Amino acid sequence: MQSQREDTMKKVLVISRAFPPFFPVGYSIRAAKFIKYLPALGWLPSVLTVAEDKEYETLRRVGSEALLSEIPEGVVIHRTYPGEPSVEYLEKERQFGKKNRLAGLLAKVVGSARRWMFRSLLPDRQLTWLPFAVRAGRRIIKREGIDIIFATCPPFSDALIGACLNLLTGKRLVLDFRDDWLETPWYYSKPFPIRAIESLMERWAVSLADKVILVTEWSRKAFVARYPSQPAEKFVFIPNGCDLKDFEAARAMEAPVNPKFRIVHAGSLNDSKLWARDPRGFFQGVRRIVEKQPRLADRISLEFAGDFTDKHRETARELGLAGMIREHGHLKHADVLRLMKSADLLMAMNYEGFATLIPGKIYEYWAVGNAPILLLSCKGAGQELLDAENLGVTVAPDDVDGIERAVQTMFDRYEQGNPVKVNPAGIEEYDRKALAEKLARVLSDLFSPK
Repeated sequence: MQSQREDTMKKVLVISRAFPPFFPVGYSIRAAKFIKYLPALGWLPSVLTVAEDKEYETLRRVGSEALLSEIPEGVVIHRTYPGEPSVEYLEKERQFGKKNRLAGLLAKVVGSARRWMFRSLLPDRQLTWLPFAVRAGRRIIKREGIDIIFATCPPFSDALIGACLNLLTGKRLVLDFRDDWLETPWYYSKPFPIRAIESLMERWAVSLADKVILVTEWSRKAFVARYPSQPAEKFVFIPNGCDLKDFEAARAMEAPVNPKFRIVHAGSLNDSKLWARDPRGFFQGVRRIVEKQPRLADRISLEFAGDFTDKHRETARELGLAGMIREHGHLKHADVLRLMKSADLLMAMNYEGFATLIPGKIYEYWAVGNAPILLLSCKGAGQELLDAENLGVTVAPDDVDGIERAVQTMFDRYEQGNPVKVNPAGIEEYDRKALAEKLARVLSDLFSPK
């Protein structure tokens, strides 16, 4: 039963396939933090996401489970069938294939056809969720009196779900692009016919949207240029950031004086072919330092929180750095912040060639207010932010000479007892509460009672 206050609040349906407690925190923290602060700003969110099935149990993450606990009371989370085969079905298929040679061949053909179908779905394999999400979303909009639809992507099929619901219900639509869909290395890796189809998909969704939110000015300008027939004010810049409330204890901590120079990467390093963040160039830069000054092998610690793949371990071993690596695994957010505070150099990696993106960790590193940042990225929005706020240095991921120079310079300052420090002043502009206020203004400007 809703409270009297909830009955009078304006209501927004948040469509986010990636949502706590599943998937890495970075996939859903933006939506979750908006949801945390919107009720105090007059907007009551309802969430539409995928079912909390055991298929996703392996995707539970410590930080993501903690994020779920921040969702305010009164926010209803609607979980629907994702359109993917269940664990039980796949097990039955496997057991059927063991019966005899013919059954095995049939199971193999069915499995291959299913995998081909998933690979062929556009814009992504998560499109299987669309019919179930649209059906559930339409019901939620009618039953709960939703005023505005807010769809955050990727996956970019979430934007299509929002567009379909806009057509079916007539409710205002806000699209939130956490990453760019078009004109990225990922996009250009696809054959021309697929690029053409996805371009039409984005154009269709954008044409239906009342507002399109982008997380960097680089992205906003790219959208304005791509859609000259749309009013420029349709495209709104609301950056990523961090929840400063979560950082109060870390900011008050005294940074330790470490016996080793600790280089920390606080976040998963995935090994995706199209969303690559390969630390090989970084390892090669450190290797050069150690080759020239062998004593530094015992003076530098390379520390990683989150996923660290076998491929990265093999690269470190191949370069003779295995003894310098320390893996922390998945940590609770408070432990991640303590790890950041204890660092002498904080490393962030952008996806290769994604000039319009700023790694979300940049804001958290800045908020901690201690170590400088080494950003491995092509020139773009990330470098612009670091330079403007004097947060550290940006080097291309494959610029081994530049990485060697940057790490050596920071180490020398540390060893001289005069380490480089970052001033946290200015991060307040990127506080999640302030960003939610910007979103609330966008929603309120669109709101018109029927």
